[in-house]
Amino acid sequence: MFKMVGCAAMCSLALVCACVVANAEEPPALPKDVPPVIGTAMILPPDPGHNNWSLRLAVPKVAWKVVGERRPKREWPEFKVEVEEATLDLNMQYDPATQLAADAQNRVLDLKGKRLSADEVFQRLDSKKPVLVSVSGRMPDPFYLQCTKPDTLIVVLGIPSSPAPELLPQPVGRPQAD
Repeated sequence: MFKMVGCAAMCSLALVCACVVANAEEPPALPKDVPPVIGTAMILPPDPGHNNWSLRLAVPKVAWKVVGERRPKREWPEFKVEVEEATLDLNMQYDPATQLAADAQNRVLDLKGKRLSADEVFQRLDSKKPVLVSVSGRMPDPFYLQCTKPDTLIVVLGIPSSPAPELLPQPVGRPQAD
């Protein structure tokens, strides 16, 4: 009797797992762009009498090198990592004199790619908060957004701030991009 009940339970469990797997959402395809950088952002106090506002980003600049050799069962190489903070102050106010399209400017987006208004950004970044920073000037590839919280903000660097490959992890000794 126990074997029959156990077998029936196992079959039911297998059927439920198969249905869940069959209905699972397909993961995004492999990315076609560079990953965003994790950093923090906060609003800078606006200049009195001006309509401009700025955002201060702080991102880690990571340099790495492999140290050691691979000698199985004895020693494995490891990464030696050097990290320094890079700070960028971004002008966020649209300047018609630049004649840049809205998608070419520095901007703050939600995970769906919707551009946030200045009021929304002021409300959400009134103090230092974690953000993703797109160094390519484009919305990050969906592959990189799979493990983010729903309220994550994305700061997209516009012209002339992007592309910013120097913010991506670099091997030690590699010349930094200008």
